[in-house]
Amino acid sequence: MSDMFRQPVTEARAWRSADFAGESAWLTTIDAAGVEVLAAAAAVLPDDPHRWTNVDAGDVITDSVADTIGGLAHDLWRGRGFFWLRGLPSDEPELLRRLFWVIGNNLGVPAMQNKRGQVLSEVFDRFEGAERVVDTRGYESSDELTFHCDGGDSIGLACVRSAPVGGQNGLVSMAAIYNELLQAQPEHLDVLEHGFGLYSRREASSDGGMSAGGVSDRRLPSFAWNTDAGDEPCFSAWMNRRLAELNAEMSGTPFTEAEQAALDAVDEIAERPSMQLQATQQPGDVVWVNNLAVMHRREGYVDHDDPAQRRLLYRMWLNDREPAAVIAEHAMLRAGIRGPEPTIGADSAA
Repeated sequence: MSDMFRQPVTEARAWRSADFAGESAWLTTIDAAGVEVLAAAAAVLPDDPHRWTNVDAGDVITDSVADTIGGLAHDLWRGRGFFWLRGLPSDEPELLRRLFWVIGNNLGVPAMQNKRGQVLSEVFDRFEGAERVVDTRGYESSDELTFHCDGGDSIGLACVRSAPVGGQNGLVSMAAIYNELLQAQPEHLDVLEHGFGLYSRREASSDGGMSAGGVSDRRLPSFAWNTDAGDEPCFSAWMNRRLAELNAEMSGTPFTEAEQAALDAVDEIAERPSMQLQATQQPGDVVWVNNLAVMHRREGYVDHDDPAQRRLLYRMWLNDREPAAVIAEHAMLRAGIRGPEPTIGADSAA
């Protein structure tokens, strides 16, 4: 057994699905008055989305919006590590994108999520069901995305249109998984606290060039306690098995038996119905997930034949303005994926 600091996580983020009395216990519906508050804040945004990044964030951060989403912000940053908001208008994709941008800027600071510098991107199947290659980002396909975390302190997704078949989402608490391992399978914690190297995908930048992907020797712990965080140790967690697998494959250094067993143990716990929440984002739903507390997944899906009806979401990465005092390896995730300058993505005809 390692001499590393360990104790059960007792905060609200150590939830299990049984802790919620049905979907209504973790889903929040916004009313018309709340939508009007968000729309009023969005009214200052220029018509051209590419100019939004030039607008001072303080212009869209208002007391009224803070009152409207204050409880959601607490859930995301200080509570259970996610929120699921239902009821935003979806029949006007551009309005939804504006409202999503307002919510994001009131929650935190947008981070770049690709080499093009996008701080708000569009999620749709760019490959029309074709098989992905190593450097294809998962959200750009219709493939199943297993439980994972992303960059920045959090990730947000706003649904414009859902798929006709599949695409169900799942959320699971990393703290609850840690508690389960600590209680029943502590032999895996040494490996998970040591962490894994992550593969960096090659992708196009805004100038038309290709970024240099590659393997990494630096390991990112799956679970960690920062015991230098003040009066109380600060727990954080992060995992992306796919990037760890690619790093092992591309570096020619396969997982050890202990590493494989530890990753399998996390997957097995995460997939238990008693651990995860499951739902499908409906048009107008906005979901935000704390990447250092909760993993998310998405089923594979079959899209509409009509391109105008295909599944479409908006996506943001955010950093907390009052970030938790996590270990340095987890704090570095806040850098996102650096592009030349922040921009709003507009890759499809919404």
